Amino acid sequence: MEEHAPRFNLSIVSSDVEVGGARLSAEYALSDEEIAIAHWWVLINCEEVKYWKELHLNFPEVDGDLEYHNMTFANYFRTWMDMIKSDDNPNWSHELLLLAMQPQRARVYPTCTVNGVKFVSEERDSRRRTQNSGVMAKGHGLDYYGVLHSVVELVYAEGMKVHLFKCRWFDTGAQSMKMDQYGNLSVNTATSAYEDDPFVFATSVKQVFYLDDLARGDAWKIANIVHPRNIYRAATLGVTIPGPEADAYQEPNAVGIHDVATVRQNNVKHGRVLRIHDEDSTFIDVDPNEETDDDSDDELRHRLPDINSDTEEDSSDDSDYEP
Repeated sequence: MEEHAPRFNLSIVSSDVEVGGARLSAEYALSDEEIAIAHWWVLINCEEVKYWKELHLNFPEVDGDLEYHNMTFANYFRTWMDMIKSDDNPNWSHELLLLAMQPQRARVYPTCTVNGVKFVSEERDSRRRTQNSGVMAKGHGLDYYGVLHSVVELVYAEGMKVHLFKCRWFDTGAQSMKMDQYGNLSVNTATSAYEDDPFVFATSVKQVFYLDDLARGDAWKIANIVHPRNIYRAATLGVTIPGPEADAYQEPNAVGIHDVATVRQNNVKHGRVLRIHDEDSTFIDVDPNEETDDDSDDELRHRLPDINSDTEEDSSDDSDYEP
């Protein structure tokens, strides 16, 4: 993050987001129409704009018509912010005025770190041995699963930035999502949906790790929500961490995962290990300094074998593009 970046008191502006990698090339740039859709999406999902949304919906000419509301609200909002900025209205703020003025530019990036969790675009993820492109966003009574297409940074006046994920969402219909008797959700990743609504706030998604569904095969993947381990914000702890930041957490790729009976839990506390078998799980007290003959460290950790060792890490020199 920029050391002296200005802070803006809007819920949609977060200091927990840091974009990474060279800006993506022109083929990933948002069109004017996509920028307008992204801006509209930001407006209708900003908590501080809620008052103005409801006011507009109750206008006689709108009368609750959502389609008309979606088409006209952005212009009404801009007019209102300009008109009442000197009226001491409690629902007005300088940040809302900046938001109403629409973004001055939109930048696109391949990677993003959100509160210590690293996300990578689907295209770049496909060339790596780790998996960081899976995403899940909660909707109204429905969870949406997909993969990250690109990270969008909308830059408003005075440098106010709002970060969105542009995603490729999978179909959420009953034929494309299956839940087994053990509560495992399998998603058909060959499907797609919501092409006209690809955006979501970077801070509102959870990372998903997709495992091959061996029972259904083909493009079916079991979706596992990633729970990052040992990630804390320095501000929360009240300390300052000197030196470079620690590497962001990332999951190993789903290809070639061992079928092991014993898995070390992410957080082992007080020298206790949870062994997972077909039977009920039990805690076993162990000496963390004691070496054992039957369980090597590689067996205890749920990790990948070193496959495709000749695969080089992505070293492409992306051109710097600013639409």
